[in-house]
Amino acid sequence: MLPLLQYLLLSLRSIHAESTNPINRCPLRPASASIHRPPLILGHRGASFHLPEHTLPSYRLALELGADYIEPDLVACKSGELVAMHSVDLNGTTNVHDYNDGEFRSRARQSDANNGAWGYYVNDFTWQELQLLRVRQRVSHSGARSSSYDFMFGIPSFSQIIDLLDDWNTRELPLIGRPSKVSGMPGLYVELKRAQFFKDDANVSIADLFLDELASHPKASELLFDHVTLCQGLQNDEYRVPPLVVQSFEGYTLEYLRSMFKQRWMDFVEEDAILAGGVIVTSTAAEDEIDHPWIPPMVLLVNSTFCRTTDFWSYVATYHISGIGPDKSCLLPSESDVNEHKYSNIERAKKEAKEWVTKAHSEKIAVHPWTIRMEMESQGQAGGVPSLFSSVEEEIRHYYCELSIDGIFTENIAAALIVGSAGCDTPSSEASGWPLVGRGGPVCVEEERNLWFFGLSFLALGIFIGSVMTCFAWACTNKGYCDGAIGSARRQQSLPLPEVDTSIEEEDGHDVL
Repeated sequence: MLPLLQYLLLSLRSIHAESTNPINRCPLRPASASIHRPPLILGHRGASFHLPEHTLPSYRLALELGADYIEPDLVACKSGELVAMHSVDLNGTTNVHDYNDGEFRSRARQSDANNGAWGYYVNDFTWQELQLLRVRQRVSHSGARSSSYDFMFGIPSFSQIIDLLDDWNTRELPLIGRPSKVSGMPGLYVELKRAQFFKDDANVSIADLFLDELASHPKASELLFDHVTLCQGLQNDEYRVPPLVVQSFEGYTLEYLRSMFKQRWMDFVEEDAILAGGVIVTSTAAEDEIDHPWIPPMVLLVNSTFCRTTDFWSYVATYHISGIGPDKSCLLPSESDVNEHKYSNIERAKKEAKEWVTKAHSEKIAVHPWTIRMEMESQGQAGGVPSLFSSVEEEIRHYYCELSIDGIFTENIAAALIVGSAGCDTPSSEASGWPLVGRGGPVCVEEERNLWFFGLSFLALGIFIGSVMTCFAWACTNKGYCDGAIGSARRQQSLPLPEVDTSIEEEDGHDVL
């Protein structure tokens, strides 16, 4: 009976489509040249600079700081639930080895699917067992990050993360209000981790588990799918982020998801008159974003080696992706060239990086490099601020203003927002004012500074204030007008602020990506 109902609904859509406007899915990158929105702030594993990664408090803090997306890495546990964890090995960020005096130590094993490495593999633990464990800060080099919150928070399930975002968007955000938020409500930027590992090690399809959980969660439909209709009827200078984005290093996983979203659309979209009547049914790939607005944008993650290969762009063309998530070293000169001051190589690498981003944009593909970390690189270990830059602020400004990237994965949301608010040191002539970053105004803008004008202005202001003070002093001395006024002013003064130690201990820290 159900297949017949689906056929009738699809037939009604085709008949009705001629008299209605199709509903466009929210694009990952605005197609209109008139839309200049800020680069998206992608909370990498939450606000993981401040709190242990992939915990509910870390995701919540990222939302409070103003992230456009929270980014959970999803892995599968033994009982079939998806949980958030960067690695398939629990030993990297949890107390699994020491829990209850070594209760789980017998679970440590080697895995051929993980190159024979020993580990406490997440797919050997049930959801009930995982709830017993606690998470610690992963980056600990040289005390770069605080360990004060270690082992206070548990491992979240995908279902709990959806609940958190739904609560934020429907209950918290309307109370707080973000009138200057250009891109709309924050969403989920999901990474499916190690799909091939789970297939080989546990005979589990993490992609199917993901689809099943989206279909079964009572809030997922409205939160992540139904309000694609909000992208209909926007003004030509308006933009909203897609509510759900899926990323993976494995292109075939993204292609499989794309196919299954088409087949199972009724599992994700609650029927309403607008959506049912506005979608055209066709098989042409060119109109796919219009025909299937419930398919989330797909982002292909690439490492620093693959992005430089000669067949990279031909590989990208084989998949229907909306974005590329490159290792940020894909867009930077090599560390050896920087350390050895090979300026010609550095300039050539900068030019190639601009061409790389331009190439992606010409294919309507967004570029979201990873990952911004506050720690400076040191002792030959990568992961923090590259030696090309003097600070994380300078690094972020480079991606924003020189390369015109579309979004940035960052572990310190505040740093990315502060750079956007402060603006660029120099204009980006090739970007024609793009990008506008921060909240409420352009960053890369051309400023004309007439120093002599400001100098005369301050001189005139000084003369004016001096004249007023002279007149006031004369009145106090000769007319006795001061006593009452000064006494009143003293009564209204605030108590002096206590002295605060504003010094900051600078410690190098880094983490291997």
